[in-house]
Amino acid sequence: MKKHSNVAFFIPHMGCPNMCSFCDQKAISGESEPPKPEYIADQCRDSLESGIDGKNSEIAFFGGSFTAIPYKSMIAYLEAVQPFLGENGFSGIRISTRPDALPDDILLVLKKYGVTAIELGAQSMSDKVLMLNRRGHSAKDIAEASERIKRYGFSLGLQMMYGLYGSSKEDEEYTLSECIRLRPDTLRIYPTVVLEGTHLGELYKSGEYILPSWNEMIEFTANAICRLKQENITLIRCGLHAEKSMEKRILGGFYHPSLKEIALGNLYLKKMLGWAEKNNDILKNRAKGSFVLVETAKGRSSLAAGHNKENKKCFSENAYGVCLKISERSDFPDEMIRISFCSGKTSGVITETLGEEVYDVFKIT
Repeated sequence: MKKHSNVAFFIPHMGCPNMCSFCDQKAISGESEPPKPEYIADQCRDSLESGIDGKNSEIAFFGGSFTAIPYKSMIAYLEAVQPFLGENGFSGIRISTRPDALPDDILLVLKKYGVTAIELGAQSMSDKVLMLNRRGHSAKDIAEASERIKRYGFSLGLQMMYGLYGSSKEDEEYTLSECIRLRPDTLRIYPTVVLEGTHLGELYKSGEYILPSWNEMIEFTANAICRLKQENITLIRCGLHAEKSMEKRILGGFYHPSLKEIALGNLYLKKMLGWAEKNNDILKNRAKGSFVLVETAKGRSSLAAGHNKENKKCFSENAYGVCLKISERSDFPDEMIRISFCSGKTSGVITETLGEEVYDVFKIT
């Protein structure tokens, strides 16, 4: 299966009626001025001429308020990319916007111009959290906009933020559950990043806003990955894209270029530690030269090892220092992991295998 990609353009702040507590799009996108339609057309042309697989790529207008920018500007952007859609072009157009900026007449315009996917910046499904973070819309607005998007035949994407000001653990779980209930095709999870120059930054510096811990965030994200997998909802991103202009202004929060991989690795570690606890006696009384073998699907061994091999270190610390070896199997599905204890070797041959267990890493136990 070919990997899907976007040729993305950020349209910063042009139509946003609010300054949300966490927002500084100049820092996040690295852009202070909106791109000109001519520039967008040139970039689309160059991408196709360079050999990008248009059938597996979309033109994307991000920034969170595409349908709230001046109408003439929105149309100019949509018209600029029309020559690059269709049989020899991109598969469609993806936009992100606000839930309170999608009346029926705008949805008809988007359909006319070839928009195929609409992502809503939901952020939270708690009216309390939305108000505290100056979003300017309600949870009802999110639900109603989601219904209209699907009714008009667009692919629905939702975006939620973890750890916003005033959000409790219960609010986070409720938001995830409500997002799942709305049945989007895709979801993005953005753990909060606190930036200098934002209202959230001031609250953070004053001590009024206290972030959840890193481990709590990873635990939530890992659990969300499992739930979305079970609901057949595609998680297309965890965490903000890397941007140097933003990195200079980070005061706190959850910024890491490999956040999704770390959360996935957490799922593998849980299975490995669960196996170790179950087979404690075998590990404690192991013979010299024994080791634990973890087998994963092809391309998944790095997730089992963990970011910077942290999973291997943690497993060894919790399994009497036993050596952990990881190998890949081309016949395993992505979710499968097999763990076994390999005891002793004679002329390089394993003499005994004990405690063999097969797990689904995405199954919540």
